[in-house]
Amino acid sequence: MKLTGARATRFIEKPSADVIGVLLFGPDRGLVKARSLALSKVFMPNADDAFGTTILTADDLSGDPARLADEMSALSLLGDDRLVRLRLDHERNGAAISKLIKQFDTEPEKAEAKLIIEAGDMTPRSAIRKACEASAHFAAIGCYAASARDIAELAKSKLAEHNISLMPDALDLWVPLLEGDHALALGEIEKMALYKGYGKFEGASVTVADIRAIAAGGQSASIDMIVMQTLSGAIEEADASYRRAMAGKLNPVGILIGLQRHLLRLIEASMAMDGGNNVGQAMRSLRPPVFSMQEDMFKRHLSLWPQSMLRRALTQSQKAEREIKTAAAPAEAIMGRLILALASYAAKRT
Repeated sequence: MKLTGARATRFIEKPSADVIGVLLFGPDRGLVKARSLALSKVFMPNADDAFGTTILTADDLSGDPARLADEMSALSLLGDDRLVRLRLDHERNGAAISKLIKQFDTEPEKAEAKLIIEAGDMTPRSAIRKACEASAHFAAIGCYAASARDIAELAKSKLAEHNISLMPDALDLWVPLLEGDHALALGEIEKMALYKGYGKFEGASVTVADIRAIAAGGQSASIDMIVMQTLSGAIEEADASYRRAMAGKLNPVGILIGLQRHLLRLIEASMAMDGGNNVGQAMRSLRPPVFSMQEDMFKRHLSLWPQSMLRRALTQSQKAEREIKTAAAPAEAIMGRLILALASYAAKRT
């Protein structure tokens, strides 16, 4: 069965008793991991039972194709619940795994363990994904990057648990830093709650200064700075900021999303200018409007980048996104090449 949206959320919290296994897949590896851990706690209430959980990888099956079937059919010596977690970084055994899913779907009584499959992005043609979506006893749940609105609600609700509020301008600055990885977002929100003393002081509120102080590794490695330096043609500065961001474990996908958002805003402003607005009117027409501290840089980008080249840059970023979503793709290297290419073009225009 295929589960999405609210149905998927409810299922993670309380999976159907007749479900044997769950496929968690998608580009948001942090969300895949978080949902896998949540399901593991439901399937295996005794989290301390190390003998009840078996962890396999795709390479384990390459060396022993029958291993998954053996683990799924093995009886517990003590009669306790058992769980098999399969982590896939490729689908070279896709046909064998999909065949096993179909067998257990036909004869569910033969399964002696629950199965959780963790994978990266899968196309609709994936044999494993198709088998789970067509099954009555297996579920397939896609894990995709949350929308900006979802991230904003997550940040506000998690901080509200500690009686900490979020200033609107701080939220606008923070959301792009949190997009792309669910685990990263939760970690950053928890870090901010700690920074604000978990709301021990009455009236605690997160401000722009707080975001710039600690969010996503600090201002020196912020998505905002990397994007601004890249499109301004500051090659060495952009490269140095990107390297610091990677050293600080910032997700390359978050940087890509921030870049795409800025390019779309530049295109929108450029179109407004084509319609007769001056640059100031064009920037004020955006929602949200350009921050006062970024106005000069935004104007500079509009002067350096013709609308045709902004659209070409956006196309390049979308191509990079598709490459990153490929299983085991080197996201850090792909994003680094894109930053270098765009910064080099802008540098030639200065």
